[in-house]
Amino acid sequence: MITLSRRRRHIRPWLVRAALCGSLLCALGCGRDSDTRATEDKTNVHSAFGGAGATSQPRQGGRLTIGVQQEPERLSEILNATAVNNLVCNLIFSKFVKYDNELHLVPDLIETIPTVENGGISPDHLIYTYKLKSGVLWHDGVPLTSADVAFTFDVIMDPKVNVESREGWDAVAAVDTPDEHTVVFRLKRAFPDFVSEIFFDEPVLPKHLLKSETGEAFNRSRFHQAPVGSGPFKFQKWESGSYLILVRNDLYYGEGPFLDEVIFKFIPDENALLIQLKTGEIDLYDNADVSFLGQLKSIPGVDVCLTPMMMYEHIDLNMENDILRDRRVRRALGFATNREAISRIAYDGLVTPALLDEYPSSKYFNAEAAGRVTFDPLEARRLFRDAGWIDSDGDGILEKDGRDLVLTISTTAGRLNREKTELVLVEQYREAGVDLKVKNYNPTVLAGSYEENGILKKGKFDLAMYAWLSSPEPATKEDLYSLRTIPPNGQNHPRIRNERLTALLEEGAHETDDARRVKIYHEIADTLVDEVPVIPLFWYTAVDAYTHRLHNYKPNPTQSADTWNANTWYLAD
Repeated sequence: MITLSRRRRHIRPWLVRAALCGSLLCALGCGRDSDTRATEDKTNVHSAFGGAGATSQPRQGGRLTIGVQQEPERLSEILNATAVNNLVCNLIFSKFVKYDNELHLVPDLIETIPTVENGGISPDHLIYTYKLKSGVLWHDGVPLTSADVAFTFDVIMDPKVNVESREGWDAVAAVDTPDEHTVVFRLKRAFPDFVSEIFFDEPVLPKHLLKSETGEAFNRSRFHQAPVGSGPFKFQKWESGSYLILVRNDLYYGEGPFLDEVIFKFIPDENALLIQLKTGEIDLYDNADVSFLGQLKSIPGVDVCLTPMMMYEHIDLNMENDILRDRRVRRALGFATNREAISRIAYDGLVTPALLDEYPSSKYFNAEAAGRVTFDPLEARRLFRDAGWIDSDGDGILEKDGRDLVLTISTTAGRLNREKTELVLVEQYREAGVDLKVKNYNPTVLAGSYEENGILKKGKFDLAMYAWLSSPEPATKEDLYSLRTIPPNGQNHPRIRNERLTALLEEGAHETDDARRVKIYHEIADTLVDEVPVIPLFWYTAVDAYTHRLHNYKPNPTQSADTWNANTWYLAD
């Protein structure tokens, strides 16, 4: 599984399709095995997003076991935004909107998506009116109403609650609930991405169960270990370190669900995940290691799907570190990084090198800034020398004031490709004179919350390697780079403090003029290339392997995740 922290980002169809077209990935897609590939070539571009389509009438019953490498810290997307959390919480909770596998924004808990044309959005883009679906019940049978929506907003905006992000939410001046099924958001200022951001990552919460656990009590609530939602499956049991069981919600307001049970098995070792798929102990290996592709395609009765993702691997550079606070050192590390070699050696060329945190097809991609991101060992050495780091004793490692240039890189333990990447970086950085050490952590430790002393949140790292989801609408970059979003107040893990960058990020998030917005984000890209708080590495391709008995499994390249339509999944021969 690809372990990542989720950035509150979404994707538009044109960008991902552009990523597909003209790429070798067009020849991949989904299929059962290599023997049938020749007959599938004509539909591979479609099948990369189509997944396992229904070939029969949905059948009720059955148990599906999903193998994942990472275990959630808690079942709260408000407090902890890891991808596995999203994968599980999709089944338990409901949100306003989600993206389908064809990359269309679709309503979930609401009747229709508000627009200016249908009257849901005021002409000045300051009033948004939502109509909740009627008949929605919490898993305990209590009706879900607009009061729950307003309560969830209050939770997210409570400064004592350590949320992952308040982007978009902080543009709201007031929330009105004129009746049980109507919610009106009144904004302080325009926020162009409001519809696709609000209650997209965060689910609606039950007021009747949590009203006595607000503020700091919400952070510690046992609710997050045994939640009650309104989604297609109900929480039943969580055996820490082993498995989590969800059962069908017979009160669900939408289609299905058809499965009786969904079990998540937590298997940190990727080789063990592969073995259990082969033996039938798990039915779905979500986001498998790309190096297993050949073996996965050869397993009888198993389908494999490759999906290009708008998700990029990167390295955070901790700017509070006494070595890394020198911009020349950060820039030198950037020039010492050979992305092409990482793609070839660690990922068999199945990932695309990333120069910026915007995909090249995006209108926000700054080609001039990207042109300054190169692999240049000589420039790296020059910058280190300018910063006072020289190899005075001839051992190949630079020194300054009697101290060797030693840094430590951290990522998620047990992820084979990431460990290969670390080995490649150890060699690349040593060529530049850096002694790079490796210290990896369990995913729940690396991406843990601030309260749980997570490595990223507490800043207890030199270099940290993990992945973010990206988007062509970059307003939520504010949460990654603003000086106001340093943990616990956001996801600025590199801890960059740049007032001009912060001002640009805020301006870009609320700018409605397209040309001005592009210009702002081009300047942001220039600043990020100059300051190097992060080193983008590559764009991912997701590999999913699942039993051919599973129908309606449609991998999703967005933050809505592969379980976005689990209510429609069913098992049939």
